[in-house]
Amino acid sequence: MSDVMKQVVQEILQGNKKIASNKAVNNSEKSESVPSVKNIKRPNYQRLKKEERLSYTKRNSRAPLKEPKTIGNKRSGSTSPEQFNEKSISALHSMSLVQGNVPKKHHTFTHGNNPKINKARIIGKTKNGGCVWFFPKLPKKLMGSFQRPLNSAAVGVVKMPDCLPSYLLVINEVIQNNQEIKFHLSWNKDAGTPFTAELYDDNVDRLGKLMNDLYQKLNRRSFKQYETYTAVSPSSWLSSQLNISKTVEGIAILEGISYYTSIVLMDSLLKNFETSDFNYEINSNYLLLSGNYHVISKLIAELKTEAARLISSDTDF
Repeated sequence: MSDVMKQVVQEILQGNKKIASNKAVNNSEKSESVPSVKNIKRPNYQRLKKEERLSYTKRNSRAPLKEPKTIGNKRSGSTSPEQFNEKSISALHSMSLVQGNVPKKHHTFTHGNNPKINKARIIGKTKNGGCVWFFPKLPKKLMGSFQRPLNSAAVGVVKMPDCLPSYLLVINEVIQNNQEIKFHLSWNKDAGTPFTAELYDDNVDRLGKLMNDLYQKLNRRSFKQYETYTAVSPSSWLSSQLNISKTVEGIAILEGISYYTSIVLMDSLLKNFETSDFNYEINSNYLLLSGNYHVISKLIAELKTEAARLISSDTDF
């Protein structure tokens, strides 16, 4: 009995040893199959990519340049240079579209030599309601919109609310200094009639400069309530516009005063200056003197002084 018990105990102990040894073997295999966290190697992708780029550039710099193959030496499966260019261009184009770099298309519209110079425009408006326009090069369909047939490249227009002699003086100066310029005037001495002048010239730059100068002069005049003007030896054209029938040495004008105020001024002038070496004409918005230039220059200065006195005394002007 004791021998049997010993045998049983030995078998049990031997079985436990086998189980323990199997567990130890399994644990060792697991520990070998699962590496520790400390031994895990993490690759540096940025460094690897940098090394790949550097190795690629070195290989390309060392590689000899291949001569382009002729069409006769092409292999059946090779890509021709034309096909390569088309594919490359399409690839680059698609890349630029993906990145948002869409190529810009520049549309150019031609309006003659210079669009800015050839554009019709309003040069300016005066304080008293006048306006100056400039038309450098008109389409044929618009050439019939003016007072005379157009054979010129440029047109300038001046329109003022009243007909004043100073406007005639300005146009007369332009005509005398530029004989090539043609013109058309709408002038009437009656009050309230607008003054219109159209100037035509083949020289676009010259007429453009003249129209700018005209606007500056007319606009400065519009800031003044009244003003005087003189002219020596007026031209026959200017004299006819002012209804001066004979040749005179000079003219003098006082503008910006009413008809009855002109009578007041002439009453004082005729009583204080005994001279007959001049003529005068009273109109609705100006007073005109003509005759000896030195005499009328002195008289017009006296009239301007008297007009200033009347204005300062708050007299109905």
